Amino acid sequence: MTSFSRPRYTLLVPTYNRPAYLRSLLGYLAARHFEYPIQILDSSGEQALSENRETISRVEINVIHQIYEPATDVHDKFARGAQSVETPYCSFCADDDVLFTRNLDELLDFLDANSEFVAAHGYYVNFKADSDFTIADTFYSAPSVIGGDALERIVRQMRRYQAVFYAVYRTNVMQFALSQRGRVQSLLARELLASSLTMVAGSVHRMQKFYMGRNIDPSIATVGWHPQQFLATDPKSLFTEYAAYRKVVLEELKADARCRARYQQGRIKRILDLAHLDYLLPMLSPRFIDYVLGEALRADREAHDVVSHVWNKFVNPPSDRAAGTLAHLKRALSSPGYAVKIFNYLKHFFILFNALRLRKHNLGVSFDRGLDRMWVERTTRRGDQRRYALRREFLNHELLGGRRAAASDIDYILEHLDDYV
Repeated sequence: MTSFSRPRYTLLVPTYNRPAYLRSLLGYLAARHFEYPIQILDSSGEQALSENRETISRVEINVIHQIYEPATDVHDKFARGAQSVETPYCSFCADDDVLFTRNLDELLDFLDANSEFVAAHGYYVNFKADSDFTIADTFYSAPSVIGGDALERIVRQMRRYQAVFYAVYRTNVMQFALSQRGRVQSLLARELLASSLTMVAGSVHRMQKFYMGRNIDPSIATVGWHPQQFLATDPKSLFTEYAAYRKVVLEELKADARCRARYQQGRIKRILDLAHLDYLLPMLSPRFIDYVLGEALRADREAHDVVSHVWNKFVNPPSDRAAGTLAHLKRALSSPGYAVKIFNYLKHFFILFNALRLRKHNLGVSFDRGLDRMWVERTTRRGDQRRYALRREFLNHELLGGRRAAASDIDYILEHLDDYV
């Protein structure tokens, strides 16, 4: 994009009382010489708002500061922010996440050239900026969602559900999807509704490159976000929310010419319900149902205690990394199939280790005794030394085409994160 051309993309950054995060993100984008307009959707209180104004005044990039009342509903803020966008494309980035900028134009070019696609993104990694800057796992890596009609795309999305909210969108599609979220109440229903309305509008492209780093700490409250939370405390509300969500999606499917030509109305309803059962069934293990039934029968158990346990044990269970790769080797002795998986991991681990040692920007590369974590030492843009911890879940995650993260992928991720301080 030249200085004389009209920008084709806008980055939307919602923030609320987290000036340190916003300062890091805007400093990162300035260091990356980000050339597109950035709209800060700020509903912070007086002190944080003052700090944000100071931060924005100091960065030499195109930042528009949109201020909202602190009591503004977060989803209303998202919708109003999207409605104000004037460029053909836009995307959201939470104030504590990191958009990898180098391949952004590749996604925009793809959307320019492929009108049947309404959104595009790539792989997401989870990170935690603690004493070691931890790359925990590849969070989203499912294939592109492509189908001949809207219902087929919804089926494919729900079969291997991964959120699309942070993808680069055609602005008009984002605006419509967010404008409808007020017709449902819970975080879960709002996320699913925006996703399904995106699928009605068109296909979603997955670039086979890393696109965004997502902070492990939640950006907003997670109550009412996951089906297992509903099922543990108020199962009826899950189905009540589904009914409201289903009504909106059916309206859009009935208006879709291809769906009308291919399916009778009763068949559309049946397929839509089956697709959402497909989404829900993996969360209904006998172990989970036995737990929530047992807790429901106990008079001394409060709902918040049940939800806390469900979250830690079922929704976001601890990694089995603590068992150690050497423990997995013992298991492999009694399971030939598992032995092949462990062998492939170890082979990849040492190939990657040797490749990373030769990268010119790395100050040192090492690993722990259990072969579950690899450390890479580098220098941030401020000149500070930082140690990145690459966990086994990330190193061993199978990407599209069956490959795993290579040294070039890790170099790409760390190149961006070196600028995030």
